[in-house]
Amino acid sequence: MIVSTTSASISSQITTSDWVQIGSTLLLGALAVLAPYFAERLKHRYFKPGLKIKFKLAPPGCHKTRRVGRGYDFPVYYFRFLIENFGKTQAEDCEVFLENVFRENSAGEMVKNKSFTPVNLKWSGIRDPYKRTIQPGKEMYCDLGRVQHPDDKFHSVFKGFSKKDEESNKFIFEFPERYYSQQDCLTPGKYKIEVSVYSNNAKKTSRHFLLSWTGEWKDKEESMFSELVIR
Repeated sequence: MIVSTTSASISSQITTSDWVQIGSTLLLGALAVLAPYFAERLKHRYFKPGLKIKFKLAPPGCHKTRRVGRGYDFPVYYFRFLIENFGKTQAEDCEVFLENVFRENSAGEMVKNKSFTPVNLKWSGIRDPYKRTIQPGKEMYCDLGRVQHPDDKFHSVFKGFSKKDEESNKFIFEFPERYYSQQDCLTPGKYKIEVSVYSNNAKKTSRHFLLSWTGEWKDKEESMFSELVIR
């Protein structure tokens, strides 16, 4: 009874304005705790980055240039694609991977290379070939591959090529690292390749490229892009 009387006495001494102040304090405290959470959710939903892979078989993305170094100077064709951030905030730590390689067989079916594991592709023209941040509204090039002049022969580290394949001209993937256990280039034929872009704060995006390669070298771009067709 004493406790009940004391509680009733305290309640009777609290005015309406006191109750309003207490409620306001509790509400503000709850908002202080929950506001950062809802702000982050709102930012993630309405202001998140978005990535898209874009490609056109034409300059400047695909073009002829020269490989120049100590003791060599040869023409070369480079093939690149764009990664666009169409979102509202920067896409952080973007990495590009060649995920899968398929080759067309004699029946016209695309057969997956089951021994191929995903490998990084290089960002164009930067020191860190693995990761980069893409600002909103910006497009950045990533290197897909190159074709060297037949006189500038590329020697693959892959041990699974036949002698005939080793002697052929190749489409060379732009990998930062190369491995003996899987192919680092394509010999003449028809292929489907899967490329994916990953980011710390953006959804993964992927694209399939169809590549048809005769193995022939042409000095003019318009002729070369009929021998090596990518779409």
